[in-house]
Amino acid sequence: MKVRNLENLPVLLENTAEEIGRVQRAVIGDDFKLAYLVINSNDSGPGIILRDVFMLGEDAVMISNLDSIKSYAHGEESSIYERKCGDTLFDSQGREIGVLSDFIINADDKKVSGVEVSAGVFKDILEGRSELPLKSVRWVSIENAIISQEGSDGS
Repeated sequence: MKVRNLENLPVLLENTAEEIGRVQRAVIGDDFKLAYLVINSNDSGPGIILRDVFMLGEDAVMISNLDSIKSYAHGEESSIYERKCGDTLFDSQGREIGVLSDFIINADDKKVSGVEVSAGVFKDILEGRSELPLKSVRWVSIENAIISQEGSDGS
């Protein structure tokens, strides 16, 4: 599941399937795990739900009880998602292959398993965006990464 697809997913109460809010954004920690979701709760405004207390599905986020929603006071979170999307990716010969356009999350363990690469509007339309495993990405500077040979074989 791509991180951008989490935005606006309904948050449902497990026992009743009542919609209690919608996902505003996902926060990815420096460990490349989904740290928490910021949600807009229907009753109490913004809140957060931590990684360990929700189940992630394709169409909704499920929580077991309302106590799972913690207070959120418009704090500034530092998400690797915002810092890394837009980074330029190069192959091992130094050729630019595109920019990181999204992270791919494994719904079971809520870890980043890969990255989506945009190679430009026309190539994206004609061929689609490519996906590479996270283990093949090595950041060499704040804004650039090199894709290892193993990662380019699996795309």
